[in-house]
Amino acid sequence: MGQTDTLYGWDDQKRVDYFVTRGELLIPKRYEQLSSLIDFFPWPTDQPIRVLDLGAGYGAVTETILERYPQASVVWLDGSPAMHGHAEPRLARYGQQVCMFLRDLADPAWSAELPGPFHAAVSAIALHHLTDQRKRALCAEVYELLLPGGMFLNNDVVSGAPDMREHFTPLSDRVIRHHLRERTGVEHSLEEIRQARTAMQRPKGQSSHIAPLEPQLEWWREAGFQMVDCYWKFLNFAIFGGMNGAG
Repeated sequence: MGQTDTLYGWDDQKRVDYFVTRGELLIPKRYEQLSSLIDFFPWPTDQPIRVLDLGAGYGAVTETILERYPQASVVWLDGSPAMHGHAEPRLARYGQQVCMFLRDLADPAWSAELPGPFHAAVSAIALHHLTDQRKRALCAEVYELLLPGGMFLNNDVVSGAPDMREHFTPLSDRVIRHHLRERTGVEHSLEEIRQARTAMQRPKGQSSHIAPLEPQLEWWREAGFQMVDCYWKFLNFAIFGGMNGAG
């Protein structure tokens, strides 16, 4: 399988570097989303669970999992060598608890020879880059990689009513500014936040594949997941998923 990333131009080192260093200016309640994603795990934190992190990027989700579950092992999977360059040193202290795979989720063969099965699969702000057809197929592919009772949780941006977009953007900017001030003590201007969003606009010729929430919940159900629901939502960001009920 080729080790290239076809999603959103993440082979661009400058774009990746910018996102890693300035991404907190782009996503409202970013740290709450990361923490909440792991909050929904049903296992005691001393359990040696195995987790698959899809579109794992620079390693923020993998790191959060291992901080919360010190005995866990995580498969980091992403299609971007540039992201891998950031994730590898960040996660090095975890040694063999982290196994890294350069795979493109747009390729249906992405899961070949992964060391599963897994208690959980997670993804954060990544799968919206896939076409709806691939997102739908991915649900079934992930289902087959999970242990009975395993969970697939997706933290992602979802589309909403078109007339709400103009309202969401300035509100999101204000929330980002407020939470960064509380978390870091640094006062960012709204203009700085707007500039960060502009800098991360899609490269020319790349289409958006952001999907509404409800069809995605149905794709999870079609794949066989049970207890499918949206567990957290703020503006156009959501955490949703379900459980493998086999067995």
